[in-house]
Amino acid sequence: MDTYLAEQAIEKVPLASRGMPVTVMARPNVSLDVGAARSNTRGLKLLNIRRAQSAVRPDGNDNADQATLFVTRNMLASLRKNLDRYAEWEDTFQDAQKTVAYNEDDGDSEGEERRPRNFWLFETSAAIRPTTLRDLWTDDVERFPRSVGKTKWEVWTRKGFQDSFVRAVERFGILSVGRPTEFVETVVRNVVASPEELQRIVQSSAAVVELRSASSFVSDFFDMIPEQRAKVIDQIAARISGPLPNSPRTTILDTGVNRAHPLLSRSLPSARCYTVDPNWGTADQKGHGTKMAGLAQFGDLAAVGSSSAPIILSTELESVVVAAPQSPGDVPARDAIKRAVDLVEKERALRIFCLAQTAEGEAEDGRPTSTSAVLDQLAYGDGSDTRLFCAAVGNAPRTPTEPYQVADYEDRNGRFGIQSPAQALNALSVGAVSLKGNDQEVADLLAPIGDLMPTSRTATSWAKPHAAKPDIVMEGGNFEMDALGLYAQPSASHFVMTTSRDAPERPLALSGETSTATALAAGLATRLLARYPDYRMETIRALMVHSAEWTPAMRAQARRLISAGMPSGEAWRIILDRFGWGVPNQERLFFTASNALTLIAEDELLPYERVMKDGRPAGIRLRQMKYFKLPWPREILRSLSNTQVEMRSTLSYFIEPDPHAVSRDRVVERYPSHRLKFDVKRFGESDARAQHRYNLLVPEDGSISAGSDEGWLLSGLSQRGTIVQDIWQGPAYRLADRDGISVAPVRGWWGDMSNLENYERSVRFSLVVSVRTPEQSGDLVAEISNKIPAGVLVERAVATLPT
Repeated sequence: MDTYLAEQAIEKVPLASRGMPVTVMARPNVSLDVGAARSNTRGLKLLNIRRAQSAVRPDGNDNADQATLFVTRNMLASLRKNLDRYAEWEDTFQDAQKTVAYNEDDGDSEGEERRPRNFWLFETSAAIRPTTLRDLWTDDVERFPRSVGKTKWEVWTRKGFQDSFVRAVERFGILSVGRPTEFVETVVRNVVASPEELQRIVQSSAAVVELRSASSFVSDFFDMIPEQRAKVIDQIAARISGPLPNSPRTTILDTGVNRAHPLLSRSLPSARCYTVDPNWGTADQKGHGTKMAGLAQFGDLAAVGSSSAPIILSTELESVVVAAPQSPGDVPARDAIKRAVDLVEKERALRIFCLAQTAEGEAEDGRPTSTSAVLDQLAYGDGSDTRLFCAAVGNAPRTPTEPYQVADYEDRNGRFGIQSPAQALNALSVGAVSLKGNDQEVADLLAPIGDLMPTSRTATSWAKPHAAKPDIVMEGGNFEMDALGLYAQPSASHFVMTTSRDAPERPLALSGETSTATALAAGLATRLLARYPDYRMETIRALMVHSAEWTPAMRAQARRLISAGMPSGEAWRIILDRFGWGVPNQERLFFTASNALTLIAEDELLPYERVMKDGRPAGIRLRQMKYFKLPWPREILRSLSNTQVEMRSTLSYFIEPDPHAVSRDRVVERYPSHRLKFDVKRFGESDARAQHRYNLLVPEDGSISAGSDEGWLLSGLSQRGTIVQDIWQGPAYRLADRDGISVAPVRGWWGDMSNLENYERSVRFSLVVSVRTPEQSGDLVAEISNKIPAGVLVERAVATLPT
């Protein structure tokens, strides 16, 4: 017991919850009685029970029931005391007639004829001993890992012990595979560990309920005969409920969708299948669109198929064929996107657009093209009815005869610029990262886990200054190198499983690269919209970026660049050009924690006004800035003193484009109708001083940095896109004073053209500000609950300070 308690203290398991698992062995041919115990009941906590089978056990012993229970130090002492009383009772009262009815919930024995607590457990058991890994194994015993090396395990854990489990996994360097799956009382994870390492996780976390063999739905499914595959798909379809009518939609702008697929038919009625050219039809003749639909609606079906949990859909689908089934006959990309929007918007609905296609042949240097300008134009709309497009950054070229060259990965595809239209300022531009699997499964994987997916394009080759793109990255699979390490090809076991247009014969297929990442992002954004249907599209985009985090592999690249002498801000700029702000953290988007506070403001301002001189127009100047006095958890922050905390600020807005600015060589400052920037009140500064200082800094022409004082990650580097974000880290007592933020305009083409009277138009923006403190530092939301002004929304998000 002492070893368990000491290890659990390191992982910060609450004192009253520390303990150890014990295994109770039943008497031969007797059914073990554990009463109504569960993993979350008071008293003895039942982790698992394994009933005897008719066959003889492989170790040659008689087969018998066994149960694994979790006991704290106090529970163990009580169990021993009750066992002593049971022994005394058994010696004294052999005549069953002298007993009275027994209630498991009774207290200690109160009289000679009252059976002791845990009576039926003792009556049916033969021995109680410390638990081994084998005792936690609830799968077929023949499948229990026999190797002393690393093995895949499926680990079932108690819901209330996730923090200690994650800390233990990180402390021992255990590799997690895939995402956790939540059930009512448990959370299931896959890890790669040796038996010795896993035993230490059991001791340290107090979380493990049971162990099973790690399933591989992908390989199992493709090994099945067609009839078995169809049966599995029907079983998955039977678990689906929803979506409700009028749920938000993911609009797939692609090659069409096979809506007859058993997994898609609930979400996509035939009336929502469109085509921009009637001669093309609405069917998916190339197969790409059906894959995107499955990804948007279900994510990785390998995880879905390996589970038995209900699938509750909160979003619907919509499909528009924007790519010609056969060449020639293509409609220009810009025209196809515009037609697609016109088609679907005949029916009013909340929707997120998924554009996993790229405009081949257009510029890849970051400058606007006709297609990216149309995307910006459609996203902006009239300024009040905006749209959100998730756009793929494109893939580095490869063919079967000219595969991807490993040498191109050295600088993370630095010579392959992001493809059009993902340079659109108003789009949520999506790159790909390799997250699936682990380095030990395939020794010749090209991308380290958490690093750039091998063919994902980047903005590192773009001329500076330029907007930060991509905005985020999501799973896109991985490649395997050949024996000589010259070329790389897709690794099937590391791609993502999704729906296939060839159902019912081949209902599932594998997908990867940036189109897969984009569909996953669009699906996530649509689910976020379903959660918050009243939020603006600017806010949905802001939250997707605000929640994103860099993986350890991405952070390691920044550290290497800084160690080589590169200024910190420039190093992080390279990381932004490769990965954007990282991978969206779905826990931060959808779940809550007391140590993470998020404030959301949706507002607008008038960026321009006409100047009159002697009664006549004399030009246009900047007009208005906004200052937000933030409800701030000052008491908690001041109590934390020098403890390092984090503030993240994100400003999201859409612009009206002027693509002709390219011809005038004025892309950065005159392509957008306006720009917006933010500035945060500094330590020791009054509100009035903060506003006055920033007002003086805002230039009529040019740009200003989002954060220009000490502690900002980008070190004052200017940001040119319509997502402006920076991260401040420093001592908590300094953040306690930083409770104000300014939003101000920067001049764009609206300020040049007085004849159009755009200077009279207001512009919308969404501002997201979050504070993260160490765990157990206090409830940030509770402190500010009475300070929240009108128009400011407050959400909690799960997060911990990055290392």
